[in-house]
Amino acid sequence: MYDDSDGYDKAIDLWACGVVMYTLLVGCPPFWHRKQMVMLRNIMEGKYSLTTPEWEDITDAPKDLIRKLLVVDPKKRLTVSEALEHPFFQVMHYQSKKFEAKKLFRFGILCVRAVVRIRRLKYTPEPLSIAVAQVDPYRIKSLRKVIDACAFRVYGHWVKKGEGQNRAALFENFPKTEVKQLFLASPQPDS
Repeated sequence: MYDDSDGYDKAIDLWACGVVMYTLLVGCPPFWHRKQMVMLRNIMEGKYSLTTPEWEDITDAPKDLIRKLLVVDPKKRLTVSEALEHPFFQVMHYQSKKFEAKKLFRFGILCVRAVVRIRRLKYTPEPLSIAVAQVDPYRIKSLRKVIDACAFRVYGHWVKKGEGQNRAALFENFPKTEVKQLFLASPQPDS
């Protein structure tokens, strides 16, 4: 911002890592507040909480690392090498398992098969029931698409459902009373 200022260095990246780690562990940012000025003040003062109910199931190692990363004074904040030597990363390092390509490949195949099945469910038509189609034709997706396409062709624009409009009215076989009365009231030509 200023020409003679030092600017940012790696310390701000460690602060950001602390914020991201906090957010990933509990699902919300550490300094959030509905009033922006209060939120900015909390960020500047480093006010956050690790005592909310979301933190009950989280062990002490990540909490300690977050406390040491979210320090306002960059000189007191952990460095990159200190952060990597923190017990949180040491526990994670020792728990790593041997890489097995065959198991990973099988797992990938299972994931792909699951996604394919889920996508097929989207396109699987629901059973067509004549009783349901007579009462509420708009409920069945395949009929709804036909009704919408016909309504678009008739009206030249999309007809919204609701607001007193009925897209299924195109397929109702009941004569309108006004039209029937007009037909009966009009003089009939003699044949």
